Amino acid sequence: MQLAKKIMKELRRTPERLYSVDEIFALVGGGGVSKSQVTKTLRVLEDEGRLSRQGGAGFRLATTADPLTGVFKASRRGHGTVSLADADIHIPASQTHGAMNRDTVKVSPNRRRGPGGRRNGQIVKVIERANKRIIGRFEHHRRFGIVVPADDRLTYEFSVAPRFFSDAQTGDIVELEVTRWPLDGRLPEGTVLRVIGQDTAPGMAITMILLAHRWPDVFDDATLAEANQAPTTVGADDIKNRLDLRDTFTVTIDGLDAKDFDDAISLETDPEGGFKLGVHIADVSNYVTPGSALDADAQIRTTSVYLPDRIVPMLPHALSNGICSLNPKVDRLAFSVMMDIDPDGNVTDHRIAQSVIQSDARLTYEEVDRHLVKGYFKDERLQQLLQGMELLSHVLERKRLARGSLNFETVEPKLLLDEDGHPLEILIRERSRATQMIEETMILTNETVAGFMLEREAPMVFRVHDRPDQEKAYTISKLMDELGYPVGSLAKAHPRTFQALIDYAHDRPEKLLINSLLLRSMSQAKYSPKLMSHFGLASEHYCHFTSPIRRYPDLLVHRLVKAVLADDLDSPESRALVDELEELAERCSRQEREAEAADREATELKVAEFMADKVGEEYDAVISGVTNFGLFVELANTAQGLIHVRNLGDDYYQFEAERHLLRGERTGTTYRLGQPVKVKLTNVSVPKRELDFALLPTPTRDI
Repeated sequence: MQLAKKIMKELRRTPERLYSVDEIFALVGGGGVSKSQVTKTLRVLEDEGRLSRQGGAGFRLATTADPLTGVFKASRRGHGTVSLADADIHIPASQTHGAMNRDTVKVSPNRRRGPGGRRNGQIVKVIERANKRIIGRFEHHRRFGIVVPADDRLTYEFSVAPRFFSDAQTGDIVELEVTRWPLDGRLPEGTVLRVIGQDTAPGMAITMILLAHRWPDVFDDATLAEANQAPTTVGADDIKNRLDLRDTFTVTIDGLDAKDFDDAISLETDPEGGFKLGVHIADVSNYVTPGSALDADAQIRTTSVYLPDRIVPMLPHALSNGICSLNPKVDRLAFSVMMDIDPDGNVTDHRIAQSVIQSDARLTYEEVDRHLVKGYFKDERLQQLLQGMELLSHVLERKRLARGSLNFETVEPKLLLDEDGHPLEILIRERSRATQMIEETMILTNETVAGFMLEREAPMVFRVHDRPDQEKAYTISKLMDELGYPVGSLAKAHPRTFQALIDYAHDRPEKLLINSLLLRSMSQAKYSPKLMSHFGLASEHYCHFTSPIRRYPDLLVHRLVKAVLADDLDSPESRALVDELEELAERCSRQEREAEAADREATELKVAEFMADKVGEEYDAVISGVTNFGLFVELANTAQGLIHVRNLGDDYYQFEAERHLLRGERTGTTYRLGQPVKVKLTNVSVPKRELDFALLPTPTRDI
C-alpha cells in the first residue's frame, strides 16, 4: 500500500513526535488521496502495531513498549501465546481478557521476563474475532441451552436462549453463530444455525474434530464436476514434447494402506560406484490449473489430512486415486528429476524434465523390508533396484549426518480399527530400511530442485526451519543438564550438538522421551518465498516438490519450475502467481498446523477409546512431564495420562521447576522427568481424551 509507505516515511523523520490526523493528511494528502483514506490507513497501521495512538493526542511510530499485534494461540487450559516477529509472548489465562484461540489481538509485553527468560504479557484488545461460528455439543438446561465447543482450545461455554435452539436436543452436535463475546465476565452467547448429528453417531467424534479445525469435509459441486471431467487415461497429445521414460524400470514404494502414489523411483549403478537416480513425481499441475474450481478448493485445504479412520484428501478421488496417481502398468504424466550421484553422495549433474512414465510395480514398505531381509526378489531388475537403493540411502544418510542433519528416533502410533471404527490394536511405526530409502531419496530431490531454482534466482516457495528460540534453548539446556547429559548452552548450537544428544540417548531407557523433548524444543518448519536454511536438515536450501497430490506447496513449486523451464516467468499468469506467493505460503503453513493438530487429537481420541476397557490394568511407564499438580506418564503403546499429585502417597510434594521434579517433604522421595515407574490405569474420559493413572509403590530416593 503506497499510502502506508508514505505515512511511515514521514513519521520516521521525527519518530518521537505525535501527529494529529490533520497533520498527517497535510503531509501525505492531495493527488486524489482523501482524508478518510488517510484515517483508514492509520487504523490499519495501528492494528499492525506499526503506529501507536496516544488517546486524542495523535499518532507516532510504535516502540517496543507499545502494544503489539499478533495471533493468539490458546491452550486447552486457557493460557496461550502471541507470536511476534522477534519472540513469543506468553499470556496467562487471567490475562486473555476475552480473547479466544486464533483471534488477532494487541498484546502488551511485561518489562520483566519470567523464568527461563520467558516473556509474559497481557492482551489489551481483540482486533479481529476468528471464531464467528463454533462447532460444539448442545446441552438443554431448564431455561436455556449450552454449547460446549468441540475445539478444547475454546475454553468458554456458549449460552443459547430458547428461541435460538432451532431443533437442537441434548447430545446434538451443532453449528453455532456467536452473537456476544466473552467480555467483562459475561457468558458468551450464540444462535444454533444447524444440527449436524448426534454425538453418538459412528465417526462423529472425529468429524467434530475436523469441523472444530474448520476443515471442509466435502468438495464444492463445481470442483467435483471438474474432477469427473478429467481424463482417465493419458492420450497421445498429452505426451508431446515430454521425456519418454516408459521403458525405464520404475516402481512406487508406499505404506500398505496408501491409495494414491505421487512418487516413483528408478536407479542404475555404474562400475565406479556411482548412481543414476530418477525420481518421478506425479504432474498434478497438468490437471489442476490456476483459476479452476479444483485449484480453489485445493487452496482452501492446502494439504490432505490423515486420520485414524479416514483420509480427507486435498483433491477429489478421481484425481488423487486416478489420473494423478502413478498406478502400475498405466501411462502417467510426471515431473522427473534425474541425478548423477558420485560414490560420496554428491550430485554431480542433474536434469529436471516433464515426462511420461509407466510404473512397473506398486511395492509396500513391508514388502521391500522382507525382500531386503530375506534376500528374495521377484526378478533381477527389482533386486538391482532395491539393493542399489539401500546402498545409496546409506551413502546419503552418512553425508547428511556429517553436515549436522538430525535423525530423531521416534515412534508413531498406528491404530488398527474394525469396520465400525473401534480400535482393536495400537501398532507402533518405526523407521525401517524401506522408509529410510524413500526418505533419503526425497530429501535429496527436494534439495536438488531448490538448488536449481536458487541458481536461476527464480521465485520460489522454500521449506524453512529456524533454529530453536532462546527461551526453548535455555529450557532444554537446563533439562538435559538435570538428566545428566553432557550439554552446555544450546542457544546458538549447531544441529550436530542436538544430534549428539540423540546419539547419547540411543541406548538409554529414556531415549524416546529425550527425542520427544528435543523435538518440542524445535521451531516449527514453515513455507516461505524467502530463502532461509532448514535447521533440522542442516540444509542451506530446501523445498517440498515430491508430494503434489497431498500438499499444495509442492503444486506451487511445480508451477514455478515449469515456468522457469519454459522461460515463462514474465507471463501474466506467472506474475500473478509470484504476487501471491507470500500469502499462499503463510496459508499453507497455517493449514499444515491445523491438519497436524486434527490428526493428533483424533489419534488421542482413539487411543483413549482403546484404553477405556482397561481400567485397573497395570503398566510400565516413563514420566514424560512434571508439574505442580502431578506427573504425566507415557506407556510403551504411546498412551499418555496424568498421575495427580494426590495419588502420589501420604506426603506433601514440592515442585522444583528448574529440576523438573517433585520432592516429598517428609520422605525425600523424588519423581523426575524420564524416571521409569509402574502405574495403574484408574479412569478414562474418551470425550476429553484424558487418562488418569495411580502410581504403584516403586519409589526411588534422591541421594
